[in-house]
Amino acid sequence: MPSQVIVPHRSGPLVDAPAADDRRVPAGEPEKGIGVPEVVLAAGGAALLAVVVLARLPAWLTVVAVACLALGLALPAQAAVLRGARRRALRRHTKALHRGVLLDVSHPAVRRLVTAYGRLRRTAGPGIALDAGHLALVEVATLLHGRPPGTDEVDYVARRAEAVSALADRLANGPVPTVELAGPDSVARIEALLA
Repeated sequence: MPSQVIVPHRSGPLVDAPAADDRRVPAGEPEKGIGVPEVVLAAGGAALLAVVVLARLPAWLTVVAVACLALGLALPAQAAVLRGARRRALRRHTKALHRGVLLDVSHPAVRRLVTAYGRLRRTAGPGIALDAGHLALVEVATLLHGRPPGTDEVDYVARRAEAVSALADRLANGPVPTVELAGPDSVARIEALLA
């Protein structure tokens, strides 16, 4: 299971949060662009290539000129490719975060809630039971803001995990009767469904 998921704004499957840093893009390396050595190599290679062509110098000098030109342009080209890859990874991450609320699932209580919601999705069809379970996830994700729960927040998360798990267990035995859900939070709504 990934360490972070995105709880969508509407009831539905959770989405794995993409990493803000792409694994293919080395992080922490300073971006290197064109410096004096690159300018000297590129300009020298271009000048030598022009002289070789115009003065009809030996062909082996063409190889030297192209090599100097390539070495002078290689590092700036690599930096441009890495910048582009970082921008794409950041755009993917930002786009995914607009789909819902980030939830860190590294804590066992949060993992239990996510697992219970997955069971609830498998046993419940669309309706008030699934909406109540989804509300529990949204409440927890909104409280935690993408971080693991603190010691004072574990009970809050565990209470919702137990309620969603009990609702999933109840729905495994058949549908719940239709009731009016007038509770202020997900636990009150789930308790109304289980009553």
